[in-house]
Amino acid sequence: MKNRTLFFCIFFILTGAITLTDTRSLYGPYLLAAVFGIFCLLKIKNIDCPRKTRGYRLALAASLISAIFITLANYDIWQHPELPGDCTVLFSRLVKLMLIFFIMAGTFTCTLCILVYTIFVEKAFTVLTVQVDRRRLTLSFLIPFCLISLIYLTVYFSSYFPGLMSLDSIDQVRQIYTGTYSNHQPFYHTMILGAFIRAGLMIFGDINRAVMLYVVFQILFMAASFAYVTYNIASLGMPRWMIRLAAAWYALMPFHIMFSFTVWKDVFFGAFVTILIILLIRIERDMAGFWTYVAFALFSVLICLIRSNGLFAYVFVFAGVVLLMRKHRSLLVMMPLVIVLSFVLKHNVLSSLNVVQPDTVESLSIPLQQISRVVAEGGYMTPEDEAFLSNIIDVSSIKDIYDPDISDPIKNAIRDFGNEEYLTKNMGSFAQVYLRTVIHNPSLCVFAWVDSTCGYWNSGYNYWVWFWDVEENDLGISRTVFSPGVLRFMDRYLWLFYNVRAFQLFTAIGMFVWIVLVLFVRNIATKNRAGIIAAVPILAILLSLLVSSPVYAEFRYMYPLFTALPILFAITLKGSTAQLTKAAAADPVENEVDTPEEDN
Repeated sequence: MKNRTLFFCIFFILTGAITLTDTRSLYGPYLLAAVFGIFCLLKIKNIDCPRKTRGYRLALAASLISAIFITLANYDIWQHPELPGDCTVLFSRLVKLMLIFFIMAGTFTCTLCILVYTIFVEKAFTVLTVQVDRRRLTLSFLIPFCLISLIYLTVYFSSYFPGLMSLDSIDQVRQIYTGTYSNHQPFYHTMILGAFIRAGLMIFGDINRAVMLYVVFQILFMAASFAYVTYNIASLGMPRWMIRLAAAWYALMPFHIMFSFTVWKDVFFGAFVTILIILLIRIERDMAGFWTYVAFALFSVLICLIRSNGLFAYVFVFAGVVLLMRKHRSLLVMMPLVIVLSFVLKHNVLSSLNVVQPDTVESLSIPLQQISRVVAEGGYMTPEDEAFLSNIIDVSSIKDIYDPDISDPIKNAIRDFGNEEYLTKNMGSFAQVYLRTVIHNPSLCVFAWVDSTCGYWNSGYNYWVWFWDVEENDLGISRTVFSPGVLRFMDRYLWLFYNVRAFQLFTAIGMFVWIVLVLFVRNIATKNRAGIIAAVPILAILLSLLVSSPVYAEFRYMYPLFTALPILFAITLKGSTAQLTKAAAADPVENEVDTPEEDN
């Protein structure tokens, strides 16, 4: 790389990073990316990068997409810049174009440097594997399981008994008491909760202890799931420091601690997705036995039923299996059966049980947000479209209640004061109104979509992460603090992750999505099939949020990303089969690895 090219690359990265200081998102991830981008640039300046290879073309395409999305996420910077009061229209446009150029050029250059480094500098993202023995495998499960369980249970019983319960959680318990069920909170998760509540009431005769029974089971299950991750990292032949780092990630991160005793379906969903990813890796790497396939079928069904977007995401996982794992014919038979079974259980079975399905507006969060944005900002709508919209909601109220970050105000206005039944009966007409609105107001609709989803793919945002109490209720469920000292410690510990910028990075959803995308691109470039398929469930969940998210940055919706991150790193650092063969040929003694025995 010539000195002139090096200078311009550093200039673009720095000017892009400086321009982004005005972002409304967390700036830390941008700064971290810029520093790492310059580090990668200095590392690759002397290597001969084969620019006609598939890996380089993939890096170029990914960098361009990254530049477009980051520029869109920060549209406030270039759409409404601070300008002198007497400036001309030409000057205003030049300033806006300059800001767009700085953000796009900086993001593109930074992303390209990172991807080229991770793809073409093999030693950067490959670790030497070690020999695997049974004793090490057993300890890699038992020690993390005991450690994580001890930490979670200590914090729980001292400060958060009988568990953390939001309005959604209270509503599920109320459904169990009344016998009137809704699938707004997934029915099958309510059934799991109900089994523990009923058993607890029979054993203890107290609702708080009944909730405790469920929470203790959840804590132990999450600890076992996380220990299963460390077990499989060891099974892949990863060094001990990776196992310890993964165990620390689960034991110390506050969202894992707090979620372990929060009564949400999202907690189990994160564990189920992580286990499914591990099972896919084991199957792809020929480390699977009969019980692996049994577990795969079980957790596949649970994923499809435990969250409303689970079935949607699972369909994309099946598409990934068709493309990448065709030789595993049992999956090609099993997964369609799971999809059909889950559909029947979610619709036909629930209909026969008179379980109320989620209402219409719940599935239209983003289209309603886009239409509301057009109305709120005075965009163009035909008189006929306005007349149709007025049958659903008081159009004059939209400007006052529209919130670009969350769709609940608009949805609740339709539920409480509008005519949701009219919307349900005229979905075809609504679709036509929506399409015309997008065609007539493309920029407003794009900005509305950005504001509705940016928390899942851009940097990070100051938004609540975990729940911390029991919502007021008439069921007798109340929180008890047995150790004020432990609670004070936890309050201060949690405070760090909300108020100290370095700690805020650990809860930045978008930054971790960037990391997964970098791993995904590297695995595609290096033909690491196990690494590619491991990322597909996380990317499928992300895609489901991009088309239907009701909130712009709800941490629990992307919780599977944080539960699966260590195994995604491990399978990427393990490398593809071709890379392992190449490394073994280069040094057959140093790189010798014992293949774990198949599970029976």
